[in-house]
Amino acid sequence: MSVTALPTPAIRGAATPAAAVEATLASTPDGAALLAIALLAQLAWWQREAVQVFLPRSQVLYAKACAQLGCQLTPPHDIDGLLVEPSDLRQIDGPHKLELKMPLRNRFSIALAYPAIELTLLDDQNNVAVRRVLWPQDYVPPGTPIAAGLPAHTTQTMIVHLDTGNAVASNFRVQIFYP
Repeated sequence: MSVTALPTPAIRGAATPAAAVEATLASTPDGAALLAIALLAQLAWWQREAVQVFLPRSQVLYAKACAQLGCQLTPPHDIDGLLVEPSDLRQIDGPHKLELKMPLRNRFSIALAYPAIELTLLDDQNNVAVRRVLWPQDYVPPGTPIAAGLPAHTTQTMIVHLDTGNAVASNFRVQIFYP
């Protein structure tokens, strides 16, 4: 039994068979529309976090797509949707034991991923005495499902206990970010 290859039409400028198929598709109105739809679908997937933030109902479609593709959908990382409300840092159990209370508010209509927190302790001259990065597992209350993110339109007060060692702090600064 012998196998013979079927001749394929030669497309001028097509370096590979895939390029020939694309050129053939693009040359017909239906093919061009199909390629445009495929391009839009690829763009929507690539920008899925931004799409979910601006169209929260689209999260259901992305969840269904992930179920089919075997991927995991995580809450968007959109720092603009989070707001650090006025925070408090106080001494507990001596001068080097501190407690940070930081309300974190989600302003969007969709759950957002918990950010990392940079806590900077400053001395009397506003020089950096201690700088620490706190990850969600460091500040989220026990039992909170971190993977689910900060629920939509909620405020959670994060409480963190710190030991500054020998450093003495008189002021502090809190910033949030996504690594």
